[in-house]
Amino acid sequence: MTNRRYYKRNRPLYASPLPREAAKSKAKWRILPVLWKALKKTCTVIGAMVLVSAMFSLWMTASIVQQTAPSLPDEMVLYLKFEGGLRELPAEANFAEPFSAGEPTVRDIVDAIDAAREDERVHGIFARMNSGNFALAHIEEIRGAIKRFRDSGKFSYIYSSSFGEPGSGLGRYYLASSFEEIWMQPLGILSIGGINAEMPFLRGTLDKIGVGPQFYKRKEYKTAYENLTDSGISAENKEMMEVLIDDFKTVILEGIGKDREGSPSRFERFVHKGLLTAQEAEEAGLIHYADYADELVGDIRQHVTGDPESEEEIFVDVKQYVAATKTKMGAGKKDKPEVALIHAVGAIMPSASGGGIAAADEIAPAIMDAMDDDAIEAIILRIDSPGGSPTASESILRALEKAQEKGKKVIVSMGPTAASGGYWIAAYADQIFVLPTTVTGSIGVVGGKFYMRDLWEKIGVNWDGVSWGENSGMWSLNTPFSETEAERVNAMLDQVYDAFVARVAKGRKMSVEEVDAIAGGRVWSGVRAVELGLADQMGGLTEALDYTATLVGKTNRNDIEVVILPKPKTPIEQFVELFGGNGAVFSAPGWQKSLGQFFEPMAQQIDMIQNPELYTVYEPLVID
Repeated sequence: MTNRRYYKRNRPLYASPLPREAAKSKAKWRILPVLWKALKKTCTVIGAMVLVSAMFSLWMTASIVQQTAPSLPDEMVLYLKFEGGLRELPAEANFAEPFSAGEPTVRDIVDAIDAAREDERVHGIFARMNSGNFALAHIEEIRGAIKRFRDSGKFSYIYSSSFGEPGSGLGRYYLASSFEEIWMQPLGILSIGGINAEMPFLRGTLDKIGVGPQFYKRKEYKTAYENLTDSGISAENKEMMEVLIDDFKTVILEGIGKDREGSPSRFERFVHKGLLTAQEAEEAGLIHYADYADELVGDIRQHVTGDPESEEEIFVDVKQYVAATKTKMGAGKKDKPEVALIHAVGAIMPSASGGGIAAADEIAPAIMDAMDDDAIEAIILRIDSPGGSPTASESILRALEKAQEKGKKVIVSMGPTAASGGYWIAAYADQIFVLPTTVTGSIGVVGGKFYMRDLWEKIGVNWDGVSWGENSGMWSLNTPFSETEAERVNAMLDQVYDAFVARVAKGRKMSVEEVDAIAGGRVWSGVRAVELGLADQMGGLTEALDYTATLVGKTNRNDIEVVILPKPKTPIEQFVELFGGNGAVFSAPGWQKSLGQFFEPMAQQIDMIQNPELYTVYEPLVID
C-alpha cells in the first residue's frame, strides 16, 4: 500500500519512476554531484581565504606606506609640472592604485615649495608648463610661494614650449613671471592678448523651439540666467564685468611689471600687441632664453653636480617630495595644537549626487565633529564655490554658528570663487581671507523655471489631467506661472534675499541698509571685497593658516597640526564599499557578514594610523 501511494503521488506524465528499492540501490553511484558540491564549497573557502589574505596585505601595506618616508637624494632640485589645471581637492584614491600619490593640489605645491626653501638639500626649482587653464587665485597662491622661495637665494627656472598655443597664454605667463628665469622653445609663441569674457545668449533659440524661460531675481546685478532670458548682455552685467576685469588687469599688470622689472604700462603695450614670437619675447625681456629644454636641464645639472652630462638623479617630483616632507613632519604632530581644515568646493547642495558638489550633509557634520572635539582649537573653512541651494548653505552656516557658540574660532579662506551661497556660508566667520582675484559677493537670489507649452503645440502634443490645489501646477514644465503662482515664487525669493542680507549684516557687523547698498546680486574682486568690508585681509590659505596659528598661541602654520575633515576614505574603506557601500557589507548575510566583521577592526586600525596630511581635501574665472 505504501509503495502504491508513493507511485501515484510521484507519477510523471510520460514515464514511470523507478521503484524505490531500485533508486536506493543506485545511490552509491551518485559521486559526481557530491564531488561538485564539495568543489563549490572548497572554492568558496579558498576565495574567502584569498580575500582575507589580500585585505591583510592591503592593511599591512597601508601601515608601511603611511609610516615610511620616500627616500630623497642628498642633492636635489624640486620638479614641478603644470599641466591641465590646478586642483583644490585631490582625486579620490583609485582602488586599482590605492597608494598612488595622485596629482598634487594647490596646497601640496605651496607646502612643497615652502619646505624646499628651508631644505638645504634642495638647490632650486625646475618647472615645466604644458597646456592648461589656471584660475587666477590659484596662480596668486603659487606665485607667492615662488617669491618666498626666491628670497632664500635658490634658483627657480621654468620652461614651456609655448605660452598660449593655441589660445591665450596670459594666465600661464602670469604664473611663469614669478620665476627667476623663463625659457621657451625657439619656435614657441607668447600669446598674451588680454582678457576676453564672452557668453552665448540663447533666448532666440529657445523662442524658436518653443521653450519659455521664466525667472525672477533679487537684485539687478544677479545675472545667473541672463544668457537664457535675454538676447544680449544687460547694462548692469556689462558694468559689473568691466569693473571685475579692470581689477584683474591691474593685479596682472602690477605683478608682471614688478617681476620683470618694468612698468605696468610697458607690459600693457605688449598685451595690446597680442602675440610675440620667441625671438620677439626674448628681445623685449619677457623671457630670458629662446632655447631648448635639454639645454636648460644641462645648465641645472652643471649647477648642482658640476657636470652637464651627469646621469645622477637630482630631480625630485613634487608628489614624492610632499610625501616625504609630510611623513617627516608627522613625527612630532602630537605636540602641536590641532586646527580643522574643511573644504566647501563646488556647487553647494544638500547632498552629493556626483562630482563637483559641496554637500551640506558632509560639510555640516564635519563642522560639528570639529566643534565637539576638544583637541581642535579652531576651524578653517576653505571655499571655492559659485553658490547653490540656500537651505544647504544655511545648514553649513548654522553649523559654523554653533561651533562659534562653543568657543571655536572660524576662519574663512576664499579660493578662486566664493559667490552667492559660497559667500553665505562665509558670512559669520571671525576672519575672512580673500585673494585679489577671488570672485566673491553676489549677495542676491534668482529662481524660476522653464516651460514648454509652445514646444508641445509645435510638435502636436496635448497634455491633460486633473489636479487639486489652486497652485498645484506651479512647478509644471508645461505651463508658465499663473499670477498667484508667480506671487508665491516672488515671496520665496524675497524671504531668501532678506535672510541673506540679514546674515551678512550680522556677520560683518553692518546695518541691513549698508549691506543692501553693496549687495544687489553683484560680484566683486577680492580687492574690492576688502574695501567694502565683505572680507578682512588679503591672503591665501597659507596666510589663513599662519593667522590661525597665532590665535592658538603659536608663531605660524608649521607649529599647528592641520586635521582634514571629513577624513578622506582609506583604501580599506573603499574596498569595503565595493561589497555594499556605506558599510552595508557588515550587515550582509552569510560569509560576507562574517568577513565584514573580521575586517571592521582592521579598517578602524587603518583609520587610526593614517596620516591625514598625505591627503589634502582642496576649481573660477579662469584666465587662459
